[in-house]
Amino acid sequence: MRARLFFGVAIASLFGLGATQAGDQAQDPDRMGLSPVSVFEIPAPDVFAFPDVEPGDAGTLPRGFPGAPPQIPHAVDRYLPITLERNRCVGCHDDLEMIGKELAEGDPTPMPLSHYMEVAGEKVHSGETQICTQCHVPQADVPALTGSTF
Repeated sequence: MRARLFFGVAIASLFGLGATQAGDQAQDPDRMGLSPVSVFEIPAPDVFAFPDVEPGDAGTLPRGFPGAPPQIPHAVDRYLPITLERNRCVGCHDDLEMIGKELAEGDPTPMPLSHYMEVAGEKVHSGETQICTQCHVPQADVPALTGSTF
């Protein structure tokens, strides 16, 4: 009996207090979220273009963090889309003999051994690393949309 009474009072107080407090805590839709603008405003990033740098002329870019995949320092628009049937990246970067060797200025960075698998005693680049832009991204000099402490 006591448990039923307690349960009934608890339910009634939840519904009763919830209704009165909801009016006091109404949110202004223009002040919701982390953005300093209205949630109804659709922000658009500034228009930008990737640098028109030819492969071999760009050098290398710093990595975002230790172990991060290298960034693509040259324009890639004429190499896209990358598919299983068409991948122009491997034409320059698929060079097993250059892995771990000193590169001359303008030499393409070879794909690492992690991008290969052994098939019939021969190393071939593996299918799961075929779509290069899943990990490697071209860079453009644009302001950051948000701050980061990473």
